[in-house]
Amino acid sequence: MIIGCIIGILTIMFLIVLYLIKPNQKRIEALPVRLFAHRGLHGKGIPENTLKAFRMASERNFGVELDVRFTLDKKVVVFHDDSLKLLCGRDIKVGELTYDALQSCNIAGSDEKIPLLTEALEVLNGVPVICEIKSDNKGPIEELCVAVSDIIKKYNGFICIESFDPFVVRWFRKNRPEVIRGQLSMRFTTENSDLSPIKAFMMRNLFVNVFSRPDFIAYRYRDDSFGYFLCRCVFKPLCIPWTVKGKKDITEASGVYGSVIFEEIDA
Repeated sequence: MIIGCIIGILTIMFLIVLYLIKPNQKRIEALPVRLFAHRGLHGKGIPENTLKAFRMASERNFGVELDVRFTLDKKVVVFHDDSLKLLCGRDIKVGELTYDALQSCNIAGSDEKIPLLTEALEVLNGVPVICEIKSDNKGPIEELCVAVSDIIKKYNGFICIESFDPFVVRWFRKNRPEVIRGQLSMRFTTENSDLSPIKAFMMRNLFVNVFSRPDFIAYRYRDDSFGYFLCRCVFKPLCIPWTVKGKKDITEASGVYGSVIFEEIDA
């Protein structure tokens, strides 16, 4: 009797976990290209997420992964960090300046400026794009999602979205279901993120899929978790590792995954 109850409880718990980590019904087998340049093809003299990095990737027939966020005046720009400190030497957040004010910033000592998403897509001109939407996980995300959605629907090539924020991905699930969407994750801990222990546990094990129901999982290369492992084994979703660095690892990952997000392909 007791053993039967334990088995019953464990079965219910297992089914709940499967419900939480379940991705969307598979509607895409692979992305259009195998290699996506992380923040464009950047390197010596070519900063990340710049028009020059996107041109370089396009010339070598790579897809591109890029990051977008809002300025103070609600312009969608391509920039990874929330702060300008690392790349532009100014200790202020992107969202605290207008787009015009941002144009006084040069990226990493180059002549490159922070581009609008519309400018980046014009340069890419049909190149497959993975657009990561950056939210601050504090304020409402609807306005940013609407703005990105309005821009990407005019793109003349393949473009999908991804985000660490499951509520960004959920917005596209509810409002732009035709857009291919991905849930970003990694082996979050309280040491490598500002997430609470509960949120870190939920994120790394993909329990947030219950909100986003993603078409693909973008997980940090060589990271793993029980939830991610179980999701792969049971549901076999499209998985895209990030960020794979160096020729050896890129070759290795390309043999396992349909597409990879890479850096330092010549290293």
